[in-house]
Amino acid sequence: MKLYTNNHGDWVGTQSEARKQFGKERRTVEVPTDKTNLMAYLNLNRVGAVTVQATPSAEPTPELLSPHAKSWVSWAMDKIKQGKKDEAIKMLRKGLSIQSAWVEGDKKDSGWVR
Repeated sequence: MKLYTNNHGDWVGTQSEARKQFGKERRTVEVPTDKTNLMAYLNLNRVGAVTVQATPSAEPTPELLSPHAKSWVSWAMDKIKQGKKDEAIKMLRKGLSIQSAWVEGDKKDSGWVR
């Protein structure tokens, strides 16, 4: 039986799929057909394996809004769409002050909970 790979961990089962997904960067691999040897081959070569990345740290970063700040900013955007600029400015300032407190480490006042 033949499988096709791009040598970067991606595998497909037909030549047509290989052409579509890998273009010229593909390799044909002859694999065993009996279940025991096929399973051993697939496991050894990590065919279909999913790589799980470590959970990112929950440390604040300035470019990411805390959940609480995000809700205020989203609400401000809704008010802008409704034409309520004064309300939107107040809500945006509130969201940004919450974000500032979150980044500076005052998680209690920022609405951030671990």
